[in-house]
Amino acid sequence: MPDHLVANGTEDPAPSPIGQVLPQFFAKLDYWQKDFGSPLLIAVSGGGDSMALCRMASHWAKVTGATLHAASIDHGLRPTSAADSAQAIAWARALGLSGEVVRLDNRPAHGGLQAWARQARYQALATVARRLGAKLILVGHTWDDQLETVCWRLARQSGLDGLAGMAEVAINPFAKIEAPNLLGRPLLGLKRADLRAWLIQEGQSWLEDESNQNLDFARIRTRKLVQEMATQGVNLERIVRLATNADVLRSVQERATLDLLKRCRLTPIEAGWQLDAALFTEAEPVVKERALGWLIYSLTQTDRPPAAEKLGRLVEGLLANPAQRRTLGGVWVSRKGDGLFFKLAPVRSGQVAVQSPTPQSQYARLFGISRQPHEFVTQ
Repeated sequence: MPDHLVANGTEDPAPSPIGQVLPQFFAKLDYWQKDFGSPLLIAVSGGGDSMALCRMASHWAKVTGATLHAASIDHGLRPTSAADSAQAIAWARALGLSGEVVRLDNRPAHGGLQAWARQARYQALATVARRLGAKLILVGHTWDDQLETVCWRLARQSGLDGLAGMAEVAINPFAKIEAPNLLGRPLLGLKRADLRAWLIQEGQSWLEDESNQNLDFARIRTRKLVQEMATQGVNLERIVRLATNADVLRSVQERATLDLLKRCRLTPIEAGWQLDAALFTEAEPVVKERALGWLIYSLTQTDRPPAAEKLGRLVEGLLANPAQRRTLGGVWVSRKGDGLFFKLAPVRSGQVAVQSPTPQSQYARLFGISRQPHEFVTQ
C-alpha cells in the first residue's frame, strides 16, 4: 500500500451533507441505468473524488443489484503509479465491485504530457466499456472541478459553450466513432470537502496525488488562483451559477440547431452529409455556426468542433460565394444546386489516414455533441 499517499481518515471529521443527498444520487443512477442499462463502468484513480463516487455507487448497487465495474488507468507517470492503481482497485473490490488496472505504455517522448494523459485515459476507458458492453462511464468530477473549469475558460475568453462548463452527461470524445459511449458526472453538484468529510465518516481511505501541487500544470495553477479568489472575498457560488445560466442558454441554442437540421432535411451520404442549402442559409448566424461545427465534428475524430471564429468565417464565405468549395477541420463544405454538402476531405500527403465515418457513427457523434445522447445509446 502506498502509505505516503494515503489519507486514512482517522481525524475527527467535520459534518458532511453527503448522507442527505444520497437519495438524489441513487435516483440519478436509477435513471441512468434505465436509459443505458448495466453494467456501469466507474473510472477510479484512488483519489478522494473517485473513491467517494465508488463508495456511493457501491451502496446503490447493493440495493438495486446493478453491476458495477471499476477501471484504474495507470499512466506510468509517477514511480508509485502502479501501486496507486492497484490500491484503488483493491478498495473497489472491497466494496463489492469487479475491477481492473489498465497500464498505458505509449507515453510521448517530448511535450504534451497532460494532453496525452487525458486522451489516453478516456481512450482506455472507452476500450474497457466496449468490452463490457457498458454505454456509460461514471467519472468523479465535482462542483470544485466545475468551478475550476469555468474559471480557466473565462481566462481563455471562451464563448457560451466554454462558460457553460461540463455537462452532467456528455459523449466521450475519445471513444472510437463506431462504438460511442458517454461520460456521466453524478458528483458535479457536490463539493470536494464535503465528499472527503463523508469518506472519513465512512472510514474510507483515499490517495493524495502529489502532482496536485505541481504548478507546471495549468489545472493546478487554476486551482491555486481559485483559492486566492476565495481569500479575496470573491463569491465562487456566483461563478458556478453563471455556468448554470450559460448552460440553459446553450440548451436553447442547441434545440434551435437541432430544429434547423431537421427542417433542412439532413441526410447522410457516403462519408458526409447533405441538407437543404436555401433553408440553412436563412437561419440565424449563431445557429448556422453551431450547426456547421456539429456537422464537421461528426465526420472527424477530433474532441471538439472548430473554433467559433473559424466557423464565422466559413458562414461568411458560404454567403459571399456559395459555389466555392471550402475546407475546415478536414471536411469539404460545398454547395451544388439546392444542396449543401459536407464530405470528409482526402488525406493529404504525410497525414495519417482516419477511419471513414458511417451513418451510424455520424449520427452518434452528432447527437452526442448536441447533448441529446439518448437518441443513439438506447438504440
